Amino acid sequence: MNIHLIPQPQVVQSRGQELVSGISGWTVRLALPVPDARITRLAEALFAGVQETAQPGSICALVLEGLPLNPVMAARVAGKHDGYVLAVDQGRLEVYAHSAPGLFYGLKTLEQLLLSGGGSVPALTIADWADLRLRSDYLDLRTVYPTYEHMLEYVAELSSYKINTLIIEYEDKLPFRQLAFLRHSEFAFTEEEHRLLLQTAHDNFVTVIPKQQSFGHLEYILKHPAYIGLRETPETVSELCPNRAGSYEMMAGILEEVAALHPESEYLHLGCDEVWSLGTCEDCRRSGLTREASFIRFVNLLAAKAVSLGKRPMIWHDMLMHAAPEELALLDKRVIVVVWLYGGHRMKADARAILHKLRDAGIETLGASSVRCWDDNGDQNYPVIHNRISNILGWTGLARSEQLEGIIGTNWACPFSLGSPYGLFETSRYPAFFSADQSWNFAADEGSYLERFLLQYHGLPAAELPPGVLEGWEDYTAADYYQLVPQLLPALKRNRLTAELIDVMLQYEIPAQRSFPLQTFLFRGVLSPDSEEVFTFMREKHKTGYGKLLAAKRNMEAVLAQLLPPRMAGLFLMSRFYRMELFEDNLRGMIKDLSVINQEGGDTHA
Repeated sequence: MNIHLIPQPQVVQSRGQELVSGISGWTVRLALPVPDARITRLAEALFAGVQETAQPGSICALVLEGLPLNPVMAARVAGKHDGYVLAVDQGRLEVYAHSAPGLFYGLKTLEQLLLSGGGSVPALTIADWADLRLRSDYLDLRTVYPTYEHMLEYVAELSSYKINTLIIEYEDKLPFRQLAFLRHSEFAFTEEEHRLLLQTAHDNFVTVIPKQQSFGHLEYILKHPAYIGLRETPETVSELCPNRAGSYEMMAGILEEVAALHPESEYLHLGCDEVWSLGTCEDCRRSGLTREASFIRFVNLLAAKAVSLGKRPMIWHDMLMHAAPEELALLDKRVIVVVWLYGGHRMKADARAILHKLRDAGIETLGASSVRCWDDNGDQNYPVIHNRISNILGWTGLARSEQLEGIIGTNWACPFSLGSPYGLFETSRYPAFFSADQSWNFAADEGSYLERFLLQYHGLPAAELPPGVLEGWEDYTAADYYQLVPQLLPALKRNRLTAELIDVMLQYEIPAQRSFPLQTFLFRGVLSPDSEEVFTFMREKHKTGYGKLLAAKRNMEAVLAQLLPPRMAGLFLMSRFYRMELFEDNLRGMIKDLSVINQEGGDTHA
């Protein structure tokens, strides 16, 4: 049976051809072993009436008023992660699960069916469960990120796609108390904002795992005068020396604050990746330890601190890649090592080798794909989709063959804090929900994902696609949602602002990167300062190229004003246009009578 849900359910069985309507007007009975306000709120949003009763045992259920409970139906998903059974027919509605999250996800599936079906749903039975226990999205707050209001919407939205974990890399956006000088002066959350963010996640069965860098990527900490002396070398503004007096004490104090701000989180991600200068300073050389042994000793101190705070520590894998077996044996076994590899033809083979090496040392592992990362393109305005889809599929394949418990779908906002930002968070929803689809159901059909995404995220059924828009895109592996957006935009019904953002980034890319951008020809003006044809050519290229670039900038400003605080919008705009405007200044130095692009109409005058 073909229903266009994300994630795609494990088992779908038809109960007939007739659509079931009027469901939102029904009264239902909610039977739970322990009351859960989160499920009650969702049920009240879906149905006209909700009656609550206590249900002895472990089965959670929601049935149409008047129907007897049939808990044996839940046996189909016994022992499965977040499993549920949903049955809908004329005069019949039953949802069963072995856990509160399972029942919640069953109702979320019904919600998707109602939304995409205009209030009617097919008569069907769904038996569904997650193939992975931990299905994670990632929120990187290092450069530009959604407004607070949009952030809350996104956190709530994760549950619609059955994402149950969100790792947040806060940097200086946490409302630090004892270390208040670490707070960003403008963009740090207030304590109430942070509380509401965590509450929104809790209300949607999303576990927030705080990510606190503890070794590298610490430029926002090591910039402070009190901590500059803890750098591995004066030039490495982001990397901590583990053998310097005061390094551990500094990090221990920060971990105490982070843990206190996340009382419900089972985990604390310590980062600890890309400490490239480790071992180069005099203190490290005097320690007599290898680079890896020095790393492990410091991580063990951090891990012990995290455990003392009631948290299970996580770290990235890369600094352990070259550790000898006897060195790995010393790593605290309470540490979960997350293996991240984002591309390359050897990705699966290399990841498998690392996973085996860590497991042989008795170390628990998770995987990490990426829905957005470097991809040899620091200016990317949206994810490089063919790389990201391949990487996600590679990791879900590894999760199946290596029996991993979970995958973190990392989503980087920039290559590093002082680097140029990637495209905005909104543009990454397409691969993020593809990751959710694959993490829930290893057998989910990637060939239908584009169609399912357009329906669930943008409210656009296949029957309403503009004529011929998908012609030539039938093979999913060739499809690029981002390149389709300009054609689809007029027909999209939901999340139009995301589509407008993607559309304006494409408008920018045409004159800036694709259509013979002027900067690629400037060297000819230097080589041939007296050439009439060269300068006539460059005048014409300037008129057309910079006219389009200015129009794109105006359109980009209008979209960013709806998505980012003014200073973040200014930073993002400058990151995109600074280079082109420098080139234009250079050109004006060569051609004194160069026309000026009209700010209003895009035309020119001398």
